[in-house]
Amino acid sequence: MKQLRFLCLFIFVHANASGQIVKQDTAQVIQLIEAARDKQQQGLTDAAEKDFRRAGRLAQELKFDRGLLMYAGHYCVFLYSQIRYEEAMTMAKLQLEVSERMGDKQRMGYAYNNISLQHQAHGKLQQAAESLMKALEISSEIESPTARDLSDRRKYYNNLSSLLLDMNDLKKGKEYAVKALEIAEQLQDTLAIGWSLINLLVAEAMAGELADAEKHGLQLLAVGQSLGDTEMELKAYNNLGDIYRMQKRYPLALETFKKAQRLLAKAPPGNEVYILMGISSVYNGMKQYGQANTHFDRARMLAERELAKPQLIELYLSGAEIKEAMGNYKEALALRKQYEQINDSLRNQETHNAIQELEVKYQTSEKEKALAERDLQISKQRGELERKNKWVILSVSLIVLLVLLLVFNRLINQQKRKNEITEQANRLLEAQLRGEEKERARTARELHDGVASILSAAKLHINAKSKGDTETDILVGQLIETAVQEIRNLSHNLAPERVLNDGFEQAVQEFCRRVNHPGLQLECYVVGKLPKLDKDAELLLYRTIQEAVTNIVKHADATEAIVQLVGDGPRLSITIEDNGRGFEPGASKGAGLGLENLASRIQLLKGSHEVHSAPGKGTFIYIEIETATVMQLVSTGLETHFSG
Repeated sequence: MKQLRFLCLFIFVHANASGQIVKQDTAQVIQLIEAARDKQQQGLTDAAEKDFRRAGRLAQELKFDRGLLMYAGHYCVFLYSQIRYEEAMTMAKLQLEVSERMGDKQRMGYAYNNISLQHQAHGKLQQAAESLMKALEISSEIESPTARDLSDRRKYYNNLSSLLLDMNDLKKGKEYAVKALEIAEQLQDTLAIGWSLINLLVAEAMAGELADAEKHGLQLLAVGQSLGDTEMELKAYNNLGDIYRMQKRYPLALETFKKAQRLLAKAPPGNEVYILMGISSVYNGMKQYGQANTHFDRARMLAERELAKPQLIELYLSGAEIKEAMGNYKEALALRKQYEQINDSLRNQETHNAIQELEVKYQTSEKEKALAERDLQISKQRGELERKNKWVILSVSLIVLLVLLLVFNRLINQQKRKNEITEQANRLLEAQLRGEEKERARTARELHDGVASILSAAKLHINAKSKGDTETDILVGQLIETAVQEIRNLSHNLAPERVLNDGFEQAVQEFCRRVNHPGLQLECYVVGKLPKLDKDAELLLYRTIQEAVTNIVKHADATEAIVQLVGDGPRLSITIEDNGRGFEPGASKGAGLGLENLASRIQLLKGSHEVHSAPGKGTFIYIEIETATVMQLVSTGLETHFSG
């Protein structure tokens, strides 16, 4: 029994130890992969490849699928960067096989994406599109994508953009480049933004949108420099150089390509050929065909072993042009045939239609999925909304009612305050006018009863003393008579008895007659039947006319003036016009004060008025009163009756 217990304990310990060994070995697989990636970034390609292969062998020995999947994916990317497309395809297929076995859909998407890249490199664009669409379908099935899922989708959009640009479908290529850039910006992933900018600026350059392409090229360069990413910097310089060439800024283009050359030592293979192609194209544009041919031949040697088929198209076309310009028609023809062969195989209508059909199917499935998800969400929400609807409506109604009551109450209070301010201003104005009328009446009585009576008595004494009527006595009597008349005119102007006793129309006509003299021809016209107004309103209008005419006499230097009263049913209009020197409205303090008084009086009567004047062009005043809305002023209580 003890032996059995010992045996069981031994088996358990042995099994536990084996588990620890396996765990340590699987960890070593991951460590080897990470070490290989670090060496790859440092440019130690041989050392990186050794670590990748050791990790792959160990993962297969341990049957460690997770490690094998990581190995296949990262080693595929490494081989692709080394332009070893056949080997990269083998790793991509292994990645797909293991991910399907594990049921890891996310990594199945990675595998399809890697397979697509290898097909594209071999010029098999339709097969590339089919694999890439499978990756996108897997990505679109994720209901709540994480940041990692969105990052994957961005890569697929970016690769689809590249594929469409190889097909010369600039519109769709740009559309997917923009989608990729939008996701990168949403994720705030600077590195992803940089890689997404490449296809966007290429699409813009191919479409002739060179200003936008240059802007995005400079943005790409700034991102590469900020991250210290040599490959990104190099791609920025290459694209900018080509953009400057297309803009015919040849010296700047050459300088930019030379900047790219200085980075080659730190960059992976496959970049020098683009620089040589770019420099060759610049010299071709400058018609320096010897230099162009030298760089083309060097580029061609590298391109045919380093570049994928789609990238050879422009090289062969540019080479044909250079050879033709140099008179080497045989080579030019051969290059032209190579160009046509690749161009026809890549960009034939059948392939283009097939890719378009795949893209349309994907877009349709995306829309259908979005609609289905929306309908499901709407269905779920409808029940919840129906339960909450009554309470929401009731709550909103109460809030709206409360807000309306508050707003209405606020508006009423504001209007009350405005009315109170207006009424207070009107009361002050009425009190001021009442005070003025009382003072005028008192002054008029004193002049009439006091000074005028004394002068009249003086005249009687002079006449009674000397019956001889000497010239002196006659002159003194005339002067006294003139003074008496002037005082009476003044007292009549000050006192309101004519308006209150004789009526508004007669008072205005009599006033105009008294003002009229040889230096100022003042005419008064009455048209139609004037409406009947309250005595206080008539007095207010009389004072307004009186002040306006007095201003003409004192300030206008006018020779002619008119006062016109027009009755039109319940409407009374008054026009006062002169041919004097006029004034600039707002420039004269005196005129401004007079106009303020006029406006205040008309406001009390709830009428309207206009004043038009200009230097040298006289003054025109128009007043209009509606008798139905005339304010009924409080009686002034003036003592207006006195003997003349």
